[in-house]
Amino acid sequence: MSLWLTEVFARETIAQHAAMFLVVVALAMPTVGLVRLMALIAGVVGVGLSAFYVYDPIGLFWWSLVVVVALARLATASGRRPGRSLTGEQRLFHEKAVPMLSTGQARRLIEIGRWREVMAGTALTRAGEAVSELCFVTRGQVDIVVDGKKVAECGPGTLVGEIGMSTGEPATATAICATPVRYLSFEAKRLYRLLDSHVELQDAVELAIERSLREKLNRSNIAAAHHGGGAVG
Repeated sequence: MSLWLTEVFARETIAQHAAMFLVVVALAMPTVGLVRLMALIAGVVGVGLSAFYVYDPIGLFWWSLVVVVALARLATASGRRPGRSLTGEQRLFHEKAVPMLSTGQARRLIEIGRWREVMAGTALTRAGEAVSELCFVTRGQVDIVVDGKKVAECGPGTLVGEIGMSTGEPATATAICATPVRYLSFEAKRLYRLLDSHVELQDAVELAIERSLREKLNRSNIAAAHHGGGAVG
């Protein structure tokens, strides 16, 4: 037992524990970007320990490789590629829907969408029917109707159809354009193909959907409280 403890708390073993602990912390991070950042920090610590604290050529090689890979992935994910600046509508989408993305990453997401303009009375979703697109409204107003009764409204900077897109279930409400509406449409299959190959974009879209659902629930609770119906759980 004492021999085992001696090995566990040996100088070189403690150094390895410190670096590997940071790897565990990296894996616990909530987003891929943070995972890569913490992996880089773990690699730098591992290189320092292997080179200066306890000389370990094999550890130095592998920790150096971790640093190189983490730096490469962080540089790739930054999405800083040359191109024109975002338009006003594109900036609205970037700032309201996916603010955690770089301009280049937001542009990549926008490029698979289609800008649409529809007349008042157009249904973006219908209760009981499959949702085929995720809509980001940039102009106009969309009424959310349940059982023939308006329960909420969506204006510029909001998402429509996110519940059906996130669950795959038929729409729970009908979204009717109360005015002429312009919106950025993401067709489900095209969006899923892009997100499957770009984890950073997937994280951003999932967060946008979660935030949209939370905001709509809060608005519903406030509206219910004003009408004396109590909060929606």
